[in-house]
Amino acid sequence: MLRGQRVGLRHVTEDDLPWLKRVSGDPQLRGPFTGTRMLAPHKVDQRWREHGFASEDAERLLICHLIDGSVIGDVVHFSAARYTTAREIGWSLTEVSLRGQGLASEAAALLVDYLFENLEINRLQCGMSVHNHASRRVAEKCGFQHEGVQRGVVFVGGEYVDSHLLSMLRSDWQALRQRGA
Repeated sequence: MLRGQRVGLRHVTEDDLPWLKRVSGDPQLRGPFTGTRMLAPHKVDQRWREHGFASEDAERLLICHLIDGSVIGDVVHFSAARYTTAREIGWSLTEVSLRGQGLASEAAALLVDYLFENLEINRLQCGMSVHNHASRRVAEKCGFQHEGVQRGVVFVGGEYVDSHLLSMLRSDWQALRQRGA
């Protein structure tokens, strides 16, 4: 497990499948800025059997609260485009009562360090609805820089919404580490 001060990241285990099924089947837990499409429980099982939620193309890590070990959300990374080594990342804190306490920022920062330390990549990027101010703050706290707005790129609640695009280059990450951030 990757450990921060208050949260850790770890791979999905078979024991986590009930949590994944609950979260994948309940759009309310994922929040108002993500897709409302539900994933059927058998699809969670199928993805577990196929690749255990970890492949070269995409990986899902769970956010665990270090005090009691409970799963409180997840982070993901996946290939941003076929023609580049860039990765896109995302995060979700499904434990609603714990939102706004910096736990998602800590988890995202752990993921950023993990990716730059272990993969030969030069760029990370993330996107979120222009209305999702909390996720934009998470990205900016981690050192991501705003590049612009992608129009009508995400389908949420029956309509296409605009999305902020933020990025971090390896050189940005290295500079942050040198400053002790």
